[in-house]
Amino acid sequence: MDAQNSEPIDFAKAELGDTADAIAAAAIETLDWERLAKIEPSPKTFVIPKLAPAGELTLFTGAGSAGKSLLAQQFATALAGGVQTLGLDMGQAPAIYITCEDDEGQLHWRQKHLCKALGVSMENLAGKLEIASLRGDLDNALGTEGANGQFNPAPAYNRIAALLRRSGAKLLCLDNVAHLFTGNENDRGEVTRFVNALNRLAGESGAAILLLAHPNKAGDSWSGSTAWLNAVRSQITITHDLESDMRKLTVGKANYARKGSQMRFAWIDWAFVLEDDLPPDTARKLAETAHAHAGNETFLKCLTLCTERKRNVSHQPGSNYAPKIFAGMPEAKGFGKADFAAAMERLLTIGAIELDAELWRDEHRKPRRGIRLVESGA
Repeated sequence: MDAQNSEPIDFAKAELGDTADAIAAAAIETLDWERLAKIEPSPKTFVIPKLAPAGELTLFTGAGSAGKSLLAQQFATALAGGVQTLGLDMGQAPAIYITCEDDEGQLHWRQKHLCKALGVSMENLAGKLEIASLRGDLDNALGTEGANGQFNPAPAYNRIAALLRRSGAKLLCLDNVAHLFTGNENDRGEVTRFVNALNRLAGESGAAILLLAHPNKAGDSWSGSTAWLNAVRSQITITHDLESDMRKLTVGKANYARKGSQMRFAWIDWAFVLEDDLPPDTARKLAETAHAHAGNETFLKCLTLCTERKRNVSHQPGSNYAPKIFAGMPEAKGFGKADFAAAMERLLTIGAIELDAELWRDEHRKPRRGIRLVESGA
């Protein structure tokens, strides 16, 4: 009897002899301890060391423009080229990067710069690195929800699975979930079934799959149901620190690695370079940029506080000279008079502040003038 077409089994009433065949067909296979006792167990292997385990789906999240797409393409290039990147020994294996957002021209531009940064010949990547743009395609969804609550793979899923089998790739980067998943991101069941379909693809191929996704507006590192995080065994997040212009990659969930592990790197000529590997002059310039940015932000904070307290400050040396007053405030964060003077000039140059502006009128209707913050869009 075909178990799929048979009537549901009532185990409380049925005789064992009547249901033996059906039970056997649906039996759960348990671990064979006699066999396993003779085999030395192995720890989980990683395609991207410490970040993306083999045979698993890793959720890779980050805000727009943080650098997810570039970093995914960089990882794929390093693996295909057999070179290190960001201090990680990638080994060598075929890799795939598929994007629904960038066109061929952009991919070519990034690839040229990545090859230069990693010391890899573009010609030598033939047959090792598969990159495709699905931008503008109308059938990028990997599957649909059936009436029976099952995930039904779509042609896009089957095409990707075929490419993965044909290439033998050990890394598959999918950019990004907004184009590939068309269900309700807040529906736990739909999300779990979608993730399970990709986990099955990863398990069958032994590849690490990186699924790129955006965070939500509430500050979580993923968007939609918590099922996105619960259904995967690995999740990493990239953030961009505008103050230092450094990127930070953090392991958010790790069943096979250490949670909270981080690495810091900088964007240099269309490639990411580990902070410790930056040339001295580049590291110095980044430090100077970070110091200047922090000085600007602190100047603006002090200016806002003074304005709220009805204390007008001026660019002219004197008793209400802004740099001198700000340097003495608890909010100065260690910045001195010279730092605030430099920040004032920078902010004036970019139009963030204006001088000798009317701020308010006192009890005698006399205008009080000083430095004023220029509101965004003003």
